[in-house]
Amino acid sequence: MNFKIIGGGVAGLASALAVSNAGGHAVVYEKAANFEPVGAGLQLGPNASGALRKLGAWDAVLPFTYAPPEIHMRDGRSGKLLKRLPLGTSFEQQYGMPYLSAHRADLHKALNNVASTQPRIKIHTNSEIDELSLGSFDAIIAADGVRSKTREKLFPGSTAVTTKDLYFRSLLPMPSKEADVNLECVNLWLYPGGHVVHYPVGSPVQLNLIAITTGDEPKIFFKNASKNLQSVLALPSEFSKWQSAYIPQLNQWHQGNITLIGDAAHGTLPYLAQGAAMALEDAALLQGELKSNAKTAFENLSTKRLFRTRKLHQSSMRAGQIYHSSGATALLRNAALTLAPAALIQKQLNWIYSYKI
Repeated sequence: MNFKIIGGGVAGLASALAVSNAGGHAVVYEKAANFEPVGAGLQLGPNASGALRKLGAWDAVLPFTYAPPEIHMRDGRSGKLLKRLPLGTSFEQQYGMPYLSAHRADLHKALNNVASTQPRIKIHTNSEIDELSLGSFDAIIAADGVRSKTREKLFPGSTAVTTKDLYFRSLLPMPSKEADVNLECVNLWLYPGGHVVHYPVGSPVQLNLIAITTGDEPKIFFKNASKNLQSVLALPSEFSKWQSAYIPQLNQWHQGNITLIGDAAHGTLPYLAQGAAMALEDAALLQGELKSNAKTAFENLSTKRLFRTRKLHQSSMRAGQIYHSSGATALLRNAALTLAPAALIQKQLNWIYSYKI
């Protein structure tokens, strides 16, 4: 079968690999003239790493990754370390794959490198697709992101929902050290109305920093933060700004021979760091469905993935509320995190990391 793939991002390239691995042919159309090294860092849990292995891209991605030893959860106002969650050997032994971080551009580059070696994959940049006619293709996979034009044509009323949150992102040379903060770990700072995440990515290693606010620049919004958080936020010379958005939950992702995939199908808020992982899982599952029965692959994809992606969306929304809580609610949150064993917190996330296709 011949597939037209709209969008050459992570979901689009992963879908192309899925098609090729299943014996089909894929032509990827990307509207950008060139694949630029843009985007933010991302976290690749064992579920994402496993999907990359199934797609045949794991060995290409691994050299670009970093293995943070722990996740540190902190109160943004006091700076207190609330919980340490280990991510080392025991974590990998439990789930069968490691927990890694990477820059999105590096993940994309690795996927592109693998796709470019496959004779059944062709990639066209500077090629925007506005119409959905099949032409010489048997099917279409739309991987055109949260603001997907394809989705809005297939499912009117599914326009992305914009929230009040803004994401301020920066990528900077890895500092030698920062007082009272282990920069080698994934650090999550909880603060009334917003939060901050930072962790190492890439090779050579850089620090990826994301601050979520309700509008103000980070240095203004977090003016009452602890000195150690303020010193971290002072590291970047500038931030890029992105508007928070998610899509309404759909009952299906396909119509006939056209399907959505990745963020175009289920884009949600990034508060559980699973956006790229869900797209990779989609593609890995699609690969198996195409091998089994290509005629029902699109229907089976959304049927099998709807529950998980909906649960992820709902859990991400709840996580944001917990991260951004204030007053007595924040005090209770901090107490619960401090008293709860790390193993119990990890157990609550097992449904995410133990997923296998």
